[in-house]
Amino acid sequence: MTHQYRTVSSRRSDLLFINRQKRSFKELSTAPRIVDVLKWRVKDGFRKGLSDIDQIPSVKVNLDAIREGKDYLFWAGHSTILLNIEGKRILIDPVLSNRLATLKRENPIDFSLSDLMPIDYVLVSHNHIDHIETRVLKYLKNSPRYLLPLGFDYLMKRFKIRNYITFDWYESFSERDLEFIFVPAQHWSQRGIFDRNRSLWGGWIIRTKNVSLYFAGDTGYCDIFKKLRRVYGKIDIAMLPIGAYSPRWFSYKNHMSPYDALKAFVDLHSEFMLPIHWGAFKLGQENTTEPIRRLFSLWEKERIDSERLIFLPVGGVLSLSGMSKTAVSSNG
Repeated sequence: MTHQYRTVSSRRSDLLFINRQKRSFKELSTAPRIVDVLKWRVKDGFRKGLSDIDQIPSVKVNLDAIREGKDYLFWAGHSTILLNIEGKRILIDPVLSNRLATLKRENPIDFSLSDLMPIDYVLVSHNHIDHIETRVLKYLKNSPRYLLPLGFDYLMKRFKIRNYITFDWYESFSERDLEFIFVPAQHWSQRGIFDRNRSLWGGWIIRTKNVSLYFAGDTGYCDIFKKLRRVYGKIDIAMLPIGAYSPRWFSYKNHMSPYDALKAFVDLHSEFMLPIHWGAFKLGQENTTEPIRRLFSLWEKERIDSERLIFLPVGGVLSLSGMSKTAVSSNG
């Protein structure tokens, strides 16, 4: 493992984590306070946006193409991505159930984790239940190598998983021509009642000789995007979250709005943007398809080349060979 630009360790002596007030970060802990959660409950009653699932496009996935194809990005909905690059299959923030506790997937998927096998690497941005589900850990066990934020050991030990590496911000891991770099995000972590900020959170830069990809995980808008541009240079595809941003007074520190995501895209100088973290679970007060509709509107208003916005249906595939976009359907 290499250690590049290890300037901000987010670790505290009590093994909790905060967003350090240094350079890019202007806030300390961005985890919502209990008083804010109660305020949301009293003020808005946890009001959810309307479901308009009939407007969420999806395709019948050609699983043979997924198993046999090369150099592609597959969007499984929400923040779950399957990459096939450099002969490796990389699963990011795997959530493939149609229900998570009280959360019901708005547009149920018709494929399962077994359809995506084999998996060489699992990358996780943080421990929230909509970014890593325990069913995945139970199924995969030690077969892939897990690349995880610092502090994830407690969760892996619970499932007797040993094939993992934990990363602080700016730490990296390489295998031949494939490099993984764990980078900062402005967010927080919590899975149960007693593990708030026990593990770190962040995003991933994945680089090969031919392509550079950035997966932001969950994050509020901050100066980190400009720093990533300065430190790591060109990003070909930025996978940026656009949902769960309403109400803004409650969510702005931890979740980007479509407008924030557009600013992040500009800060990164990325060639393409793939919007994620929308359309699957009602986590905020916006309607299900509001994030993508707002992003399209902003994109047009700013007169950015429409080809630079990659819109994939759930189950859609992006070919990374020449950066050309395709949707793999049951008809091939």
